[in-house]
Amino acid sequence: MRRTIFLFLLGIFCASLLSDAISVYIFHDVDKEMIGHWNEAFAGLCTESVLFVVIVGGGVTLLTFVGRRFYHLKGYSPRAKLALFLGIGVTILQYPWDFIGRVAFPKLADSSLALYLIVAIIFCSIVIVRDNFRQMKLCQASAASFDS
Repeated sequence: MRRTIFLFLLGIFCASLLSDAISVYIFHDVDKEMIGHWNEAFAGLCTESVLFVVIVGGGVTLLTFVGRRFYHLKGYSPRAKLALFLGIGVTILQYPWDFIGRVAFPKLADSSLALYLIVAIIFCSIVIVRDNFRQMKLCQASAASFDS
């Protein structure tokens, strides 16, 4: 399970750094006062990325741990590659969500990001726990076929 969570966090962090670099250096999507100060803007986005990793990763870790205890999935582990791609996907979807939220609802941009954090944490936790169920069923099916 530790490997799964580690790869989830790694996927979020690496995708965040790449997304931040593209956002600043290619799209020049920075605050008005940061125009021309690209390295400072990139450093600020990297700080936000670390916070994003801590918030989403911590929430997913906590909810996944609770879900595994609740459903008695202790001996089974979800696929690590799924968690890596889930972390990358959550990060890649965050930028368009943020951009559309700022364009469509400029006064509610912060609320839009808070909603995204909540949805991302719950969605990722559900996917990881569900995959844990699948792994449990696969192990039980292979054990049953081995016994027959």
